[in-house]
Amino acid sequence: MSSAPSAPSDPSRHDRPPPRATAPAVAAVVASLLVLASALVVFLLRDTLTTRSVEGRPYAVASGAAGIATAGTGTTTPSRGPIAGTDPVAALTRQAAQDRSRVETFVGQWIPQISAKAPGLVVDGRTFDDAAVLADVIASRDRFPQALLLRSDDYTSFRRGGFWVTVVGTSFPTPQAANAWCDQQGLAPDDCFAKRLSHTEGPQGNTVPR
Repeated sequence: MSSAPSAPSDPSRHDRPPPRATAPAVAAVVASLLVLASALVVFLLRDTLTTRSVEGRPYAVASGAAGIATAGTGTTTPSRGPIAGTDPVAALTRQAAQDRSRVETFVGQWIPQISAKAPGLVVDGRTFDDAAVLADVIASRDRFPQALLLRSDDYTSFRRGGFWVTVVGTSFPTPQAANAWCDQQGLAPDDCFAKRLSHTEGPQGNTVPR
């Protein structure tokens, strides 16, 4: 028995060209490639920034940036930075100059004075030189972020000139309140007491010991 004749093939099925990619499909492919490229760039940049080492100068105190003064409390939080340098006097002078504008905001207000050192000063058998004064200022700044440095020569409310004085940039309504702050910090009476800065008045009435 002869098999049934097969159906004639459709020549159009073999001769028809493959369908062309539409414009939206091409755009989608291009967009995907751009996204992948962007992700690769971001990854490489992140890796570079993560592993990059930043070199800074040995002396990196904030350059003249004013602190934030809060009305009523008079608290100033200066930008922090290490004090360093081969010349202690130059480092102290530089720091006092950078703190000057913030210190001036406390003129006429009661603030805690936490240190006053000068070369040649003897404390508990220890004679301070310029390097020891600088170390004392650094220790005060490490403990109290709001500490500010000034020269006693710049204010008439100090009995003696030539001292590097460290004060706390927080004002109080009364000297008793400033001294209470000293008590709370556990500082010795000779190391912390109420002080008021002035350009016109003498020491009398502007220093209240504990």
